[in-house]
Amino acid sequence: MLRVLIVEDSEDDALLLLRELRRGGYEPVYERVETRESMKKALENGTWDIVVSDFILPGFSGLAALDVLKQSGLDLPFIIVSGKIGENTAVDAMKAGAHDYIMKESLKRLPPAVKRELREAETRRERKAAEEKLKSYTARLEIINQELQEFAFAASHDLREPLRKIQTFCDIISSRYAGDLDDKGRLYFGKMQETANRMSSMLDSLRNYSAAANCTSFSATDLTLLAKEAASNFEGIIRETGAAVETEELPVAEVDPDQIIRLFQNLIGNALKYRDDKAPKVRIYAVQSDCDTFGIYVEDNGIGFDECYIDKIFAPFQRLHDRTGGYEGTGMGLAMCRKIVERHGGSITARSQPGKGSVFIVKLPWKQPKKDEASICSGKQGVPPRRD
Repeated sequence: MLRVLIVEDSEDDALLLLRELRRGGYEPVYERVETRESMKKALENGTWDIVVSDFILPGFSGLAALDVLKQSGLDLPFIIVSGKIGENTAVDAMKAGAHDYIMKESLKRLPPAVKRELREAETRRERKAAEEKLKSYTARLEIINQELQEFAFAASHDLREPLRKIQTFCDIISSRYAGDLDDKGRLYFGKMQETANRMSSMLDSLRNYSAAANCTSFSATDLTLLAKEAASNFEGIIRETGAAVETEELPVAEVDPDQIIRLFQNLIGNALKYRDDKAPKVRIYAVQSDCDTFGIYVEDNGIGFDECYIDKIFAPFQRLHDRTGGYEGTGMGLAMCRKIVERHGGSITARSQPGKGSVFIVKLPWKQPKKDEASICSGKQGVPPRRD
């Protein structure tokens, strides 16, 4: 059964349309209307698969009928059938939203056109349903993520007090009773202190990771200044190791400054930590990707890693190198980087080879999305593409 709303002032022409549809294998159930009001009423009260409209009617028109359909909010195929329509007018009708136009002397085209438009309408409905489902899942995921962030923050806070007491008692034992312990006791006690301190670092990382999920204070900011501020926090280790941190001119972009400083700190700190016997060299530069995005590259000459572990290094509490090699940390630095970048609507990845250093690539949008605002591609944001 095919439910057809026919916008036509001629009963005879409507019957010709129906006859052609039957020849095409359809069993049409129809209503014929010829005014704006009767069409609105039919759309409100009936269930339709398709609208077939004449182009010119007394006091009404195909374009006016198309407007009535749009105002109804129904997504129905709209086909114009007319004997008095020129090519330019037909093109204008298609631009206005008609799905097809057919000349009355070519009615044999009607059944295949109906078949095609019904199929495309079904595709649109399925896509819309999928989008609505995705939107629902996304909203639910946002709620779950928020709950997890709140739990992580609360857990790090609630665990802090008992841990602080453990550390306090460790300090008391260390200062007052260390002499009463034998060598094995001091060894075990030292491991207990080390574990408590590591737990404290992990709680700090967990709290910072939760905070990284809430980037909200976005403003147009010179990223060069943020990178240099982050590097200044490593002055001691830079002097100690003879490291060089080179920051080239970076663009102005809409970011959360505090979180981007944290991003640079983690990437620079990573480069300074995972080094070999050579003096560390860190180079930070930008590459414009397109009008909407740009890339920031943090390149080092450190120990590198096998790219088969690319997913692991960005996961929370994951480490490629154990502490026996002198590489301290909680395994949260790069996970925090990914969280910060994702909250900015960007992405992060890396290229590396063991023994040949690494380059971390952060892709960010120039601006955070705002309703009815076009993306920008001008001003200091334009960083000339590198060719090296």
